[in-house]
Amino acid sequence: MGLFQLPIPNRDVDHFPIVQYADDTLLIMQADTRQLFCLRALLSSFATTTGLKVNFQKSCLIPINVPEERIPLLTGVLGCAQGKLPFTYLGIPLGTTKPLIRDYAPLICRIERKLSASLVFLTYSRRLQLINSVISSLPTYYMCTLSLPKIVVEMIDRFRKKCL
Repeated sequence: MGLFQLPIPNRDVDHFPIVQYADDTLLIMQADTRQLFCLRALLSSFATTTGLKVNFQKSCLIPINVPEERIPLLTGVLGCAQGKLPFTYLGIPLGTTKPLIRDYAPLICRIERKLSASLVFLTYSRRLQLINSVISSLPTYYMCTLSLPKIVVEMIDRFRKKCL
């Protein structure tokens, strides 16, 4: 019906940029109050027909290249908080620039915690199984989206070697 316009017009792309995983949705759109009102009405209609409601208090609007004075109006339309870049989506750091080494700290800490919590109680074969099934899959999840810096890969390998 022409209620929504693509955030960046492109002749080759006719679909709207939406990322979904389970009940999380990342929607990229123009900072236009009319489109936000239409989105709010569409989500309200969805809630009425399915019984599944959007919790706008848990949602956030992350403005990119939007004048500061327009942001309160846009967040007011949706009834959500304002977020800022960079942010974490499904555990992965997202932003407009390449993630820094410190942005991978949660991944490194998670690996270190899993290893230090259980190493004392595991046999050699169980340690190998832990590394192959859990420790190796954590960075793989990140690598589906991001290219890990060499130093992060070296740190993870150091933890894996230390485990064995």
